[in-house]
Amino acid sequence: MPAEAGDESELDPLPSAFLDQLVGEEELLVSSRDGAGQGTVRMWFAVIPPGYIYLLTPTYTKKAERWRDDPWVRFRIPGTALTQEGAVTPIGWDLAQADGELLTRSFSMAGAATPEALSWMLQDGSRQLLKAGVRRSAGSDRVAAIEPEDRR
Repeated sequence: MPAEAGDESELDPLPSAFLDQLVGEEELLVSSRDGAGQGTVRMWFAVIPPGYIYLLTPTYTKKAERWRDDPWVRFRIPGTALTQEGAVTPIGWDLAQADGELLTRSFSMAGAATPEALSWMLQDGSRQLLKAGVRRSAGSDRVAAIEPEDRR
């Protein structure tokens, strides 16, 4: 059953134990799901303080379609079994602008070599910027742990 997509204020930062493992990495394996199953692709990413992962994807892809219906995401560091689950929510240029320089460092190979180029991509609808974090649940503390995928 798909989870309801929420706004970005419903996301807490990802665990630092997972984010610390991303130092020096350029790509993540990113999974999305729908009623027919899961799909996993390699994606460039940006880590934006205080602990969110941002993804840039073409708007009209299977993964983007899946995330419109179900914001669940699983990250896996290539070559390892370390995973982290979370949720994604679309972010517009108005919210991303403050981190434009950090984002373009990660997404320049996708055509977003400058903050202006990233802005145009988001405004013309050709790309979607997604913010990933841990879904905040009512009455719970932010407790999350990374674990090898083979133990799930």
